[in-house]
Amino acid sequence: MADHATLNTAIEQIEEAYEYMLAYAAQGRSQEGAGPGGANIRDYLSRFIQSAEILATWYEADADLPSILALEMAKTARVISAVLQTVLASNNISSDKIDNTNALIMMRDFLTAMFFADKVLMSRD
Repeated sequence: MADHATLNTAIEQIEEAYEYMLAYAAQGRSQEGAGPGGANIRDYLSRFIQSAEILATWYEADADLPSILALEMAKTARVISAVLQTVLASNNISSDKIDNTNALIMMRDFLTAMFFADKVLMSRD
């Protein structure tokens, strides 16, 4: 069972990673190692994946949700994790790759579900 501190940390790490992804996409990098902070994208993506898994597990086990909603929110978290794992498998993570990842409807779906969890579900406890 994830406690509030763990969930809050996971959400903060996802928000931080997504903000980094937005900035990275705007930099127009063709090579991830070019310039300061280029290689950091992999660290942010890894933290995003780990935190999304924490949320997926919480949705399924502890969020006190109707089962259909819990399954859908967990699935969304795991799908976005798989997307990010696919990006991490790239030899080079360009700004274009991150920009296209940021633009995915499933990314927006995941983030919206996460904010719902943060502002609605966690405040019920």
